[in-house]
Amino acid sequence: MTFQRVINETGLTRTELARLYGVSRQTIHQWTVAAGPREGGHTARMAEVVTHALLNAVKRRILPLPVLDKQTRRGKVAVMAKTLQGLKPAPMKG
Repeated sequence: MTFQRVINETGLTRTELARLYGVSRQTIHQWTVAAGPREGGHTARMAEVVTHALLNAVKRRILPLPVLDKQTRRGKVAVMAKTLQGLKPAPMKG
């Protein structure tokens, strides 16, 4: 599953992933157990777009982030979150 690849390859914490996906840390935990969000809803379609963008960042070697102090890392995650939350959700399937 591509969401599991995000967890394994981005080097981001669940709290950071929650911020990037625009959901709670508990939701990220649930997605980890369930191998991703449930299909069909707006959240799932947004998650699909965010997952694709994060895996693209891994491919382009933007992620995982280098070793940074906490404040700098939070700033970089905040910039990524703003960009990702501005994306449009994936089209509805079916």
